[in-house]
Amino acid sequence: MISSNNRSARVGLGDAIIMGLSSSGPSQTLAVTLAGLVAVSGYSGVVPILICFVPMIGIAIAYQRLNRWDQSSGATYTWVAKVFHPYLGFLSGWMILLYYTLGTTTLTIPAGIYTIDLLAPSLIENHWAIFIVGAAWNLLITALAIMGLKIVARFEWAIVLFEYAVILIVAAIALIGLAHGTAAAQFSWTWFSWSGMGGMKGLMGGILIACFMYSGWDAAIYVNEETIDRVNNPGKAALASVMMLALIYSVATFAFQSVLSPDELHAHAGNALSAVSGRLLRKPWDSLMALVVLTGTLASLQSAVVSASRVGLAMSRDHVMPGFFQLIRAESSSPWAATLAMSGINLLLLALALSTTSISAALTNAASSLGLVSIVFYGITAAAALWQQHARMTSSLADVILGGLLPLIGVLFSIAVLIASLVTGAVNLTVILYGLGSITIGAMVAIYLHRFKGVRFFNSLDAARSSAAR
Repeated sequence: MISSNNRSARVGLGDAIIMGLSSSGPSQTLAVTLAGLVAVSGYSGVVPILICFVPMIGIAIAYQRLNRWDQSSGATYTWVAKVFHPYLGFLSGWMILLYYTLGTTTLTIPAGIYTIDLLAPSLIENHWAIFIVGAAWNLLITALAIMGLKIVARFEWAIVLFEYAVILIVAAIALIGLAHGTAAAQFSWTWFSWSGMGGMKGLMGGILIACFMYSGWDAAIYVNEETIDRVNNPGKAALASVMMLALIYSVATFAFQSVLSPDELHAHAGNALSAVSGRLLRKPWDSLMALVVLTGTLASLQSAVVSASRVGLAMSRDHVMPGFFQLIRAESSSPWAATLAMSGINLLLLALALSTTSISAALTNAASSLGLVSIVFYGITAAAALWQQHARMTSSLADVILGGLLPLIGVLFSIAVLIASLVTGAVNLTVILYGLGSITIGAMVAIYLHRFKGVRFFNSLDAARSSAAR
C-alpha cells in the first residue's frame, strides 16, 4: 500500500472528486470531440451523452462496491484478476495503461495548440511547434506529479473551479443566442429524430465519443491507497464525478454545437472551443476559453499521469511491469519512476500522432479508440462486481438494484456498444487497429510473461489446470 502510515500525504473526498472531474475535464474533452460528435451525430449529441449516463452510473457503482471489497491502486487490474482470471486482469490493466498513455496524447496536442493560439497564433498549424510546447507542458506536469498527490490536488482545485465556471457562463451566452436565432444553426426538434442523428451508425458513433467524454472519472479510484477513508471515499468520488459530468456535457454540447457551422467546427477540430468563444465574446475576452482549455488540459494531463503511474505500480508489485516502477519518493509517497516512464511514453506517442498530416484525424481516431478501449475495461469491471457480489445480491431490494441491475446494465451496454460500433461501421479500420489491436498486443505480452518468464502472477492458471486434471 502507498502511504499507509503517512496520513499527511493522503487526500480527502473533495480532492478525490476533483481528480475524477479533472481527468474527464470538459473543456479539453469538448475541444477535441465537439467537431467529431457533430460530424457523426449531427446536432443530437446530447442524446448519446444522456444514453451513456445510465450505464456509466451503473459502472461507477460497480467500482464503488469493488473498492469497498479491495482497495488497490490497480483497481480493475487487481479486481478482475482475483474475481475471474489473472490473464483477464492483466489485459484490463494493460487497457487502462493504454487508455491513460494514449489519452495523454489527446490532451497534450490541445495544450500545445491553445498555448500557441494565445502566444503565437501564426504557428498554430506548425506540428513541430505544437510538439515542443506540448512536450514542455508534459515535463512540467510530470515534475508536479512527482512532488506528490497533495500538490497535485491543490493545483487541480483552482483549475477545475475556474474551468467549470467559465464553461457554464459561455454556454449560457450560447443558449441565449440559440433562443434568439442568432446561432449558425436554428434549433429544430428534428435534431433529435432518428434521421437527424444519422440512424444507427450516427447514434453508435456518438455513443462511442460520449464514452470517451465520460471516461476518466475512475481516476479517483486509482489514488485509493492515498485517500483518507480509502474504503468509502473513492467510490463516492466516482459517483459524484459521473453525475457532474453528465450535467456539464449535456449543457455545454447543446449550447456550443450550433454556434459554428459543421464545416467551421471541422476546420477548428483541435481548438473548437476557442473558435466558439471567438464567435460569442468580444476581444480580449474571446481568448478566455483558450486559457480555460489550456489550464483544464493541464489538470487532465496531470490526472492521467498520476493514474497511469498508480496502475503501473500495482502491476509492478505483481512483476508484470518493470520492477523500477515500485521506486517511491519517501517525502510524498509518489511512484516517481513509474511517473517518469509514463511521461516518456506520452512524448513518444505525441510525436507519432503529430506525424500524421491531419491533427483533426489524429484526435478523432484517438478519441474513438479510447472510447472503444474504455468501454471494454468498464464492462469487464462491472461484470467482476456482479460476480463478486452475486451471493448476497438478493439480500435486499437496494442490493438487487445497486449491486445487480445497474452494473448489469453497464455490462450489457458495453457489449452492445462494442458489437454495434463494429457492425455499423461507426469506427474505421484505424480505430479498430488502435483499440483492439493494442489489446491483442497485451495478450501476447501476457503469454510471454507467463510462458517464457514464469511470472507467478499467472500461476493460478496452472493451479486451476492441475485441479481440473485431478
